[in-house]
Amino acid sequence: MIKLSVWGGAGEHGRSAYLLSGSQFHLLLDCGVKKEGTGEYPMIDPEIVPQLDAVLLSHAHEDHSVAIPLLYKMGYQGEVWTTRETRAQLRTYFANWRRFVERVGEELPYDEADEQAIRYRYLEDEVVSQTWFEPIPEVKVMWGRSGHLAGSVWFGVEMEGKRIFYSGDYTSESMLLQEDCPAEAFWKTNMLRENPVSDAPSSERWGIEELIAINSGQKAGEFITSQDQTSVASEASSRTLVSMEIPMKQRNFTSNVADGAVRAGRANVADVADAAPISSVVVDLAIIDAAYGTDQDAQADKLEQLEQAIRQTIAQGGKVLLPMPVVGRGQEIILWAQQQFPAIPIVVEQGLVDGMKQLMHVPYWLREKGEHVNGSSLKDKIDGFLTGRGWDLPTTTQEREQLLEHHAASLWFIPDGMMQSSLARWYYSQLSDREENLILLTGHVAHGTFGDKLLQVPDKYGVCEVRKIRYKVHQGWKDVERMLHLIPAKHTVLVHADRAETDRLKEGLLRNSPSPGTVIHSLSAGDELYL
Repeated sequence: MIKLSVWGGAGEHGRSAYLLSGSQFHLLLDCGVKKEGTGEYPMIDPEIVPQLDAVLLSHAHEDHSVAIPLLYKMGYQGEVWTTRETRAQLRTYFANWRRFVERVGEELPYDEADEQAIRYRYLEDEVVSQTWFEPIPEVKVMWGRSGHLAGSVWFGVEMEGKRIFYSGDYTSESMLLQEDCPAEAFWKTNMLRENPVSDAPSSERWGIEELIAINSGQKAGEFITSQDQTSVASEASSRTLVSMEIPMKQRNFTSNVADGAVRAGRANVADVADAAPISSVVVDLAIIDAAYGTDQDAQADKLEQLEQAIRQTIAQGGKVLLPMPVVGRGQEIILWAQQQFPAIPIVVEQGLVDGMKQLMHVPYWLREKGEHVNGSSLKDKIDGFLTGRGWDLPTTTQEREQLLEHHAASLWFIPDGMMQSSLARWYYSQLSDREENLILLTGHVAHGTFGDKLLQVPDKYGVCEVRKIRYKVHQGWKDVERMLHLIPAKHTVLVHADRAETDRLKEGLLRNSPSPGTVIHSLSAGDELYL
């Protein structure tokens, strides 16, 4: 029997931490914080921490990662399995959290030495994606790209006779980032088990050069494209399928619609529902990103809404301020905006430019061609932005003031999606006294942050318009419904949204019966579930 203990992340947005406990092993999936008030940490059981066998970290965002040093403070001595790109980003997120805690007048519950004590192990060094391996004896793990952030992954776990799927933060609708379909990964690995051709571990079946290509994005001194690397990553499975001469029609998905849904994740749910689930393996537990709850819009809908709001402001001669996380949706929306509004001045702050440069060094995480971004390869698009003209990069207050004076209708991309920083507040002070200007928030804003206050009581701070139009980096109703159908689960836990919203989503999903026999749970921090 396996017990799921929700230390955080279900029934709320933040502090994701899910403990899997059996009679022999204890695994923790993520350990983040909640950026509300003075900061909230997971409901960690200090007696369990020294017994943890491993921590699996899906990505670097603070709501999944920043409480990990607290585990070491409490006596954890094991390893944290994640990707190299996530490890590179964590330095920034740890530093930002430290500054946040200091700004609200609190103290960190751990020391810098606890950050330094973290023992990282890199998934790419051990095995290519969508392949099972044993991080500890008798516990198997599989990972794949989740499309949420460069370096972000989903996990499959097998322990004590149970199979668990954890989506992490997942989207199949990123304009830039490639995701690996977990349903297809489960199907392929199950086929390999039923028809083995080699008992050698993947690290022995692959040459060192091929593994280096996956780990660093380079081969023979040259970048290789996302498609090339995806082929490398899946070849261990695909060449085995070819050698066994298993025709594609033997898959559980036979129509072009179903196949497209699996590979791209973009078919209509109604179409997907007509096809049989891909994975013939029913997982015992699926912990699924449902951050957008009952929102049924696709990314194309969101982009249409964004475009309409921006065009309305531009027509009035107004400026649009777009606060963004340093890495993530900001780079996607910048490239999209440059394409959609070629004649409109664009101003981008250094933090977001640095995030764009970072993407150039991690081609494995990118699509070959971007969704909703026309033309050449994404690498060429990013390189064209960084080396081209048509946008401004201010570095001083004086330069910012000059650009504000010079540009009328224009787009301003700045770091800090929740507008907590002094720079974000300075920009607001410059734009808030004109009704034609727009503050356009595109993601989650935690309760009590300046961005949240602007949404709640905008008239208290200024006369400019403040709106929130979500750009999708998580899953909504249709996405969750599709995932439930393609990955049948005995128990599904909806996470990453307020309890009331997951309650509503649960009711809607059960009405549509996405997977007969599944039990859908809407839980809260502190709840437990026995498998």
